[in-house]
This record gives sequence, structure tokens and C-alpha cells, in this order.
Amino acid sequence: MINIPESIFSQPLAMLPTAIPAFVQRFANLRAKAEAMPKNLTIGDFVNQRKDYAVSDGIATIHVNDVLAQNTTGIDRMLGMTDYGQVTEEIGRAMSDPNVSAVVLEINSPGGSAIGAPEAAQAVKEARNIKPVVAHVGEVGASAAYYIAAGASAIVTQGSGMIGSIGTRIQFLDFAGALSAMGITPHIFTPAQSDLKAAGNELRSPTPAETAWFQEHIESINAAFTGFVKENRPQVKDSAMRGQVVTGYQSIEAGLADFIGSMSMAREVAKYMANYLTTRKSK
Repeated sequence: MINIPESIFSQPLAMLPTAIPAFVQRFANLRAKAEAMPKNLTIGDFVNQRKDYAVSDGIATIHVNDVLAQNTTGIDRMLGMTDYGQVTEEIGRAMSDPNVSAVVLEINSPGGSAIGAPEAAQAVKEARNIKPVVAHVGEVGASAAYYIAAGASAIVTQGSGMIGSIGTRIQFLDFAGALSAMGITPHIFTPAQSDLKAAGNELRSPTPAETAWFQEHIESINAAFTGFVKENRPQVKDSAMRGQVVTGYQSIEAGLADFIGSMSMAREVAKYMANYLTTRKSK
């Protein structure tokens, strides 16, 4: 049986909220689908698997696909998830390849874990100082996926796509009321100095100190996210950083993207920027 990765539920998420139920359902249904799968079908017939790194006409394409996380398993990646390590490794490969003049990030992701996102975004930012990096947002580029896109030289987005969701969150269930109704009282002991050790335990409601810590923790993570966006895209309006998504068309006015267009247009923008830099260096 294939289990849902526990890491997804035990760390802060930078993920489009509406994507979580579908993500969980996909894992829950996978075994039934696999058992009913005819021999001539593959897992790729059921999930949108991440495409391999590729170079064409001097442009390297790096795919930021599906749910994003750090230290994913082979099963996770088989199901389409992208590991932040894959993104940073492939960016490094493109930077060191003399046959690559620019990079296009092909993004179709609702986001994912907040852990690893800052490092991947920083890798994109550093790469753009070496070669142009253009991000293209297709169906969705939200939360952690937008974090990565914000480090690019330019962002091209599909007009009807969804982009943004700048923000982070922590969530867990609280079974205290249900347990009380059944006459069950959980007892959790922690050292006096470690009063936050049981924070997030689902058997009881959080204490005032735990609630304050959770808020402080998420504010710190979010400040790094919004700070990175403002540093690299100062044109993004504060009103666009409330955790909501907007359409690609709306993203131009909000400062979240630079152009409306297809993946082909993103490649053309990357080529133009690369040629411009080459021309400047030759003068």
C-alpha cells in the first residue's frame, strides 16, 4: 500500500488550499487504480508526471510540476511531485552548460512545503545573474511555486491560469471536542521548560502559549516569503499578497507577472534576453 508522505502534514505548507483535498484523494485512490490497471498502461496514464530536464535551441527547460517538497521519495516523484533539489540541481546544470544561453521554468504547481522553497527561489535568483531565467506559469503557479517564480528575470503567465497565493499556513485537526463527547480525556505531559513540546497534538486544543507560538512561527515564515517577493518584484502590490490567487490577466495589474502568453512566448522572451546580453558583451 502506498502511504501519504507524513512530511506533507507535519510542516508548514505554502500550497493553494483548494489543491489539498485533491492531493490527498489522489494518494488514497492510487492503490485501487494500480490494481485495476491493464498491463499496457503506466502510472503516467493516471498522473501528470514531471518531465525531464531538456535543452533545445540553447534554452534549458526546467519543470516545476505538481506538489513541491524537499527530500521526496521515488514514489512521490513517480506521482508527479517535484523535489526542490531537482530544481536547484537542474539550474546548476544549466548554468554550467556553455550550450545553454537561458532557462525557462515551466511551472504548473499549486505549491507545497515551505521547507526548501526559499533555497530553490534563491537558486533561481542567483542563476538570473548569470543567464536569463524566465518563468512561465501555465494552469497554476501558486504559493511555493510563485515563490520560485519570483526569483526569475521575468514571468510570463497563461491568461486564464491562476497565479499568486502569496502566504503560508499551518493546520491540524482538533479532536478535543469529539473525545470529550465520548468521555475520553487525553493526558500529555511535557517538561515545564518545554511547554511547547506538544504543540499541534490533535488530541487536545492548543494552549494560549501554543497558539501564540504558532502565529509567531507562521508570521516569520511568511515574512521571508513576502520579503523575497518584494525584493525581487517591487512592483507587486501589497493587496496582491493576502494569500489569494488571481487570474493571469489580473496578475499584470497586480505586478505578479510581466507578460500574458504561452510557453512558446516564454522561450522567445528568454532568447531575446540572452541575445541582448550577448550583444552588450560583444560591444
